[in-house]
Amino acid sequence: MTARAAEPAVFTPPPLIAGLMVLACLPLLAHLPWWTVATALLFTGWRYARDRYVARPPRVLLWLLVAAVTLLVYAHFHTLFGEHPGLSFLIMLLGLKCLESDSPRDAVVLVLMCYVTLLGDLLFRPSMAMGAFALLFLTASFVALSVIAQPRGLGMRQRLRQSTVIMLQAIPLAALAYVVFPRIAGGLWHSAPRPVGQTGLTPDLRPGSLSALLSSRAVAMRVIFHGPRPARDRRYFRAYVLTVTNGRVWRPGRLRAVGRTQGGPFTSYTVLLNPTGNRVLPVLDWPLEVPRGDTLGPGGVVRARHAVRHLLRYRVTSGARRYGPLTAAGRRRDLALPATLDPRIRRLVARWRKTNPAPRALAKDALRYFVRHHFVYTLNPPTMGRHPIPRFLFHVRAGYCEDYAAAFATLMRAAGVPARVVVGFFGGEFNPDGGDIIVRNYDAHAWDEIWVRGRWLRIDPTAVVAPGALQERWPTFRRFLEHGTTFQGSRSWWDRVHHRLGLWRDAATTEWDNWVVDYSGRRQAELLRRLGWRDAGPLALGLVTLILAITAVSLVKTLGGRVRTVRDPARSAYERYCRRLQRIGLVRAGGEGPRDFSIRAREARPDLGGEITTITRCYVECRYGGRQEALAELKARVARFRPRPRSR
Repeated sequence: MTARAAEPAVFTPPPLIAGLMVLACLPLLAHLPWWTVATALLFTGWRYARDRYVARPPRVLLWLLVAAVTLLVYAHFHTLFGEHPGLSFLIMLLGLKCLESDSPRDAVVLVLMCYVTLLGDLLFRPSMAMGAFALLFLTASFVALSVIAQPRGLGMRQRLRQSTVIMLQAIPLAALAYVVFPRIAGGLWHSAPRPVGQTGLTPDLRPGSLSALLSSRAVAMRVIFHGPRPARDRRYFRAYVLTVTNGRVWRPGRLRAVGRTQGGPFTSYTVLLNPTGNRVLPVLDWPLEVPRGDTLGPGGVVRARHAVRHLLRYRVTSGARRYGPLTAAGRRRDLALPATLDPRIRRLVARWRKTNPAPRALAKDALRYFVRHHFVYTLNPPTMGRHPIPRFLFHVRAGYCEDYAAAFATLMRAAGVPARVVVGFFGGEFNPDGGDIIVRNYDAHAWDEIWVRGRWLRIDPTAVVAPGALQERWPTFRRFLEHGTTFQGSRSWWDRVHHRLGLWRDAATTEWDNWVVDYSGRRQAELLRRLGWRDAGPLALGLVTLILAITAVSLVKTLGGRVRTVRDPARSAYERYCRRLQRIGLVRAGGEGPRDFSIRAREARPDLGGEITTITRCYVECRYGGRQEALAELKARVARFRPRPRSR
């Protein structure tokens, strides 16, 4: 009988693969239940403790664990399909695959599954930082694949150098393929759920609803103007029009008349709106054109077809004025006041009406009242109680923009002038590096509109009470209110440098959002038209992508055989020694070993016998005997070895 073949040794995945699994799973902790990542890491730790402390699980137990994981995901999500349940199931299967891995092939499958998990990270958060993380992750995965394919013979520094070179060679082809690959409708990243941002804008306006946003620097949207940029005092981006009030809270009402926008100047611009979770699309002034599929409602309010759960790009054209009828029902709605309105408010506006009952004159009287009675603009208004408007007008006389907007609208309605409150964003910061306007959460603002001669006229009481709040950026104005410093020069050099770096980062983020996150079919066609390719259909783009793939494979096959192997330093020194002997006529044969060559060289040149013997001995000990101590002596003797031809 033939002897039974020895069973192969069990292969343990390199520890670098465990590190890759941890890196791929950790970003998902912000989007998936924590126990999914913890389960995957538990199975991974079980695998690496298996060889020493824990026995190998039987096949039946592995199948039971698969069934348990499946039931756990279904019990939590009530389905196995979709982004969250699918990725939860995937990362736990990744841990189970690591638990059963016993061969290099299993280790390669683990790396490929880590790629799929990394794609899930990018779908949830396709940011520029995550893109840089993906490049580093891919480089580390190439190192892991190198360790799997060639466990010995290369140092970690050499593997890292090779992986970095491979990554740098692949980036141009990958970028070109990304540009020309036929795009799906809406962009690659739009099908995945985005973390919903907080714009701070809600349909209800109550005391303190906007003042809490001053601490939030999160970017709500970016605006790119196609033409002259409007001045800061004209950049009012409306989101909600509030017409119904109970004396404390203002809410949107049913608006019917849309009206017509006319009168220049007209402004065309593009908005990059971050996810909000609602349908509101902030627009400038009075929109004339809105994107296809969106709705332009009364009051100049624009609504998207669906809730904004991913980065949304839309282009709008706005005008400065809008005219339209105000029906009898609309007038009653815009004059309605709660029955419990304080009589002092009616007596106050009655004195103004005796002087001049015109709407513009009444508005000036209300603004003059704020100035004469020394109203204060504060970032931390006191509690207004159950009747905030009378308390604000006659007692506290300090508040934030929503307090002034609500009080002014109440005064106008009490005076018989239709009025409403508008909530949105004001101003924004111009980024000279990106050429766009950055609108952050602390730019949320509330102002008023009154009906004058067939159109709605915008009036902002905050601009009268605290003009610095609208002319300066909010952080600078906040320091002024809190510490009493001046606007100019109130920031230290570090604040200025930090602010400038933030502008650079935001400009880079805008370009990333434009050409990566929002790179849809329309954006692709726009880019190709700029490059001179106007008729780029899906068939042509698919053909170009196929040609790029064939070119990449050809380059790999052509350059793969020309990749130089890592040279052994001992062999390099010995080859230098052989070249110096070749100059004096002693040529080493193709299959001649170092000892045989040494004997023949000593016979031809007895005067060099001592040096030839020593160099050959050092090379054999270092190359074949594993004595690295002889490498230094070998290099030194080869450097001093300068044989000369024998004189005739």
